[in-house]
Amino acid sequence: MDVAKRMDLLGSETAFAVSAEAATLAATGKKIFPFHLGDINLPTPATIVSAVKEAIKAGKTGYCPSPGIPELREALGKDVGDARGLNYGIDNVSIQPGGKPSIGKYIASMMEKGDVVLYPNPGYPIYESQIEFYGGIAHPYGYVDSPDGLRLDFDAIDEGIRKGTKHIFYNNYNNPTGASSPDEEMQRLANLVVENDM
Repeated sequence: MDVAKRMDLLGSETAFAVSAEAATLAATGKKIFPFHLGDINLPTPATIVSAVKEAIKAGKTGYCPSPGIPELREALGKDVGDARGLNYGIDNVSIQPGGKPSIGKYIASMMEKGDVVLYPNPGYPIYESQIEFYGGIAHPYGYVDSPDGLRLDFDAIDEGIRKGTKHIFYNNYNNPTGASSPDEEMQRLANLVVENDM
């Protein structure tokens, strides 16, 4: 059986290859810090373990609403909103199984074939892979050194905007660099997004 040609557009996820190598090194007794995956190997807090056990005992083992359990969505909206001085509300919170499905769903539902999409590089490999898989044009932007650490490369972002960017992926803190934008940098980026109808 032949695999669909479009599958050639999916890039490889090298983090899992690195994971196997890291596991081999860890087995020799070396201390490995798993920065290659989003799995930081911390024990699950006892409160979560207890809550999961209670939910199972209470028979909460079936499907939940597609956007997630309402109480969890409400709690997350409040927690994140309080930290940022915003009111997200339950309708703006959706629980997802991970970054890849979230990114893939966004691109599949919002990006048109031929759209230019800015994404951070270095960054999560899935950005470029999914953009190209769905027929978009992946345009990377990076970071520049400054006395205050890594800062967004607005020259690269401006270049992408001149090419007709429709979407931009931005995360703060950046993975894998750890770059964090101060308020004025986020405001500058937000202004560009609004001004250019992204």
